[in-house]
Amino acid sequence: MNLTSKLLLVCLPVTLLFFQSMVTHAQKIMSISEELHQNGEKFEVVTKGGGRIVKYHFNSYRVTSAKGGWVKGKSSSGLFSAYETASSEKKLSFEFVSDQGDTAVVYLNRNMNYEGINKSGLTFFGNNSTLTIGGYQEILENSDNLFGIIETNMADSTWNFAVSENFGSRHGGQTALVGWLTDGQRRIDIYPVYHYQNPGKKSAIDLMVGSQIWLKGFEFIENGSPIGAVQVGPYKFVAWFSKKNDPMTNFVIGSSFAALMHEYQMDLDGGTSNF
Repeated sequence: MNLTSKLLLVCLPVTLLFFQSMVTHAQKIMSISEELHQNGEKFEVVTKGGGRIVKYHFNSYRVTSAKGGWVKGKSSSGLFSAYETASSEKKLSFEFVSDQGDTAVVYLNRNMNYEGINKSGLTFFGNNSTLTIGGYQEILENSDNLFGIIETNMADSTWNFAVSENFGSRHGGQTALVGWLTDGQRRIDIYPVYHYQNPGKKSAIDLMVGSQIWLKGFEFIENGSPIGAVQVGPYKFVAWFSKKNDPMTNFVIGSSFAALMHEYQMDLDGGTSNF
């Protein structure tokens, strides 16, 4: 190996780390409600490792271990039909703990179902161009559902949460994303956030992905008041907790924060990185 090749092998990882550091520093903070901004506490999230789940550490909470993470799927399309279907499912569980000795086990099930029409049409090839006649692709319905169960020693009851996204022509071409967290007595609504606090000019991440219209994170609302929020990356993870919350509420929503950061983290191709 010549000197130039050796220098390239040494410099390339350093350059990539420097670029990632610049992107991380440049990433903006997602928009949260004014009430949470004024009466909440903000915590930067430290991430370690990978494997089945990243070890998130924020406030006095951290993810310690995970099990599962397998994915199964199936698809079908008729030989003489443009109708196509596909589905996949993933299951995962992880342990979430606090520095005060609180523990929770979070069980996740995420499934996707797709129905669409994909007609390739007829393609004519020329010397300098091609022409396709009669081809089209229509998404009839694409649903993405995350279900979670939180079992913790801090609460007598079990908490359940769900985040569901649906889009396609059956929904008027619009995307509908809804979520909730409940123990059967309390209901906390989970709302998606698509904007930054101070949008300004497009960041390096926006330019690479090609759009600012992606999911930035989630805000949790109970009885009309915000109690927490979480930014899901792609590099900067942030958690907010209302100062009005009791320790049990913070621990429960914190455990769901870890699930949402893992499942909805954005990658630079504009999709989620864990499904």
